[in-house]
Amino acid sequence: MTQTAPATGAHPRHGGLALRSGLVWAHRILGLATALFLFVAGITGSLLAFHDEIDVRLNPQAYTATARGAPLAPEALAAKIEAGDPDRAVWYMALEHAPGHAAAVFAMGRIDPASGQPVDIAKDYFNVDPVSGEILAARLWGACCFSRLAFVPFIYEFHHNLSLPGTMGILLMGVVAVLWFVDGFVGLALTLPRGRPFLAKWTPAFAIKGGSRFRLHLDLHRAVALWLFVILIAIAFSSIAMNLRREVAEPIVRLFSTLTPTPLSGAPFERLRPRTLSFDGVLAAGVREARARGWSEPASEIFYSPHYGVFGVSFGDHDDPFDQRWLYFSGDTGELRGAAIPGAGSAGDVFLALQLPIHSGRVLGLFGRILIAVMGVVVAMLSVTGVVIWWIKRKGRRARAMKAARPKAVPAE
Repeated sequence: MTQTAPATGAHPRHGGLALRSGLVWAHRILGLATALFLFVAGITGSLLAFHDEIDVRLNPQAYTATARGAPLAPEALAAKIEAGDPDRAVWYMALEHAPGHAAAVFAMGRIDPASGQPVDIAKDYFNVDPVSGEILAARLWGACCFSRLAFVPFIYEFHHNLSLPGTMGILLMGVVAVLWFVDGFVGLALTLPRGRPFLAKWTPAFAIKGGSRFRLHLDLHRAVALWLFVILIAIAFSSIAMNLRREVAEPIVRLFSTLTPTPLSGAPFERLRPRTLSFDGVLAAGVREARARGWSEPASEIFYSPHYGVFGVSFGDHDDPFDQRWLYFSGDTGELRGAAIPGAGSAGDVFLALQLPIHSGRVLGLFGRILIAVMGVVVAMLSVTGVVIWWIKRKGRRARAMKAARPKAVPAE
């Protein structure tokens, strides 16, 4: 008995073809829209996996402190930096304890009472002898471009926001990260075979067979993305968390877990608040609280956020995301406001806390940083091969269209 298709609805095969055509179109548009940005992010991110080591090699004089003795107290060190420019206001310093090692100090412009915003200053990033307070190197973070002192801060800022003013670059690179994350799943869907046996038909997609120029680029683009899919998606999401944490990452995580509020998780002040308490007093409060919690190591960093009116004091190894712990104190009263401890809080808290270590590779130590450096090159390669594949296909389509448009020769009678 002959069966006929239902009167309404398309044939399932036609629906599958339409879906695949839609995925191909989406992959093409998303890939072309993000290719240049991801190429830049990949190359700069590969360098930044070892940004400290690169900066030390380029500027050894900025990292060698010669004075001997006890390090200056934070308030005294801040005063040394601020003495060089009355418009400077120190907001962060590393509390360096190893002899011969320079300390990193960041400043911002003093807050204008009229506007509530910082004034412009010529230099805001300093490498300092922690004993004498001598400034070994002074830079403007993110300033262009390729001098020895400017190179690493410029690359760091360019990677994060393309050195665009305000929040423009942060939002742009955040949107690129979202598109990249979505495109990763679109690309995965396009590799899935139609029909069975599933694994037998899918396996060739993981191979690089090569041959023609087009085939080699296609194999590299598809196979490498498949083998490294989980890592690429993890980096893409961590990129979203770096740039669009409140706008995208936190809402997504809240679908699966609660998030614990912290002194730095709310909306920042519209007008910045200048620091009124001494770094020394807050550091002493931090050490007392740390000892009460059983932490025996010295404090390693201290900062004041004028955007939130909060001090932070760090304990543990800055390079170990599973060891570094923060205590937060009120900028008005010096009272304890909260803590950030690795592994503590909800599953969502832990997941979001891991995004920066994942993005930098610190989550796996030296191996993780090497992996991130390699993945930066991989991201750049995938961007290039994707554009090449599109270009070769475009030339082929245009050639076929021109051939079809030529008038056919009429045979002589």
